[in-house]
Amino acid sequence: MYAFPLKEKQHNRIANAEIVIVPSHERYAEQMEELQSIAYAGDPEILHADEFRSHLRHFPEGQFVAIDTTTQRVVGLTSGMRLDFNPAEDLRETWRATTGDG
Repeated sequence: MYAFPLKEKQHNRIANAEIVIVPSHERYAEQMEELQSIAYAGDPEILHADEFRSHLRHFPEGQFVAIDTTTQRVVGLTSGMRLDFNPAEDLRETWRATTGDG
């Protein structure tokens, strides 16, 4: 595994913590679900661990997490996707519809 440490000026220090951005991995899936639950409390559309694992299988290059290196906890995440669509057509549907349930 490799890390993309933030530039010196951009280091976030929280109680002597260092945050690094790394490609996501299955081992972080439960923590990612937990973080979504905190960020979007009460939203029935949050992504679950199995859906994050699915993202890794389909588009690993688009999944990243921010890790607190002192605790090895996920403190941030991004989840990207590639999508074929016709820009001339209206694409208003739910995330679940677009992704086939995640």
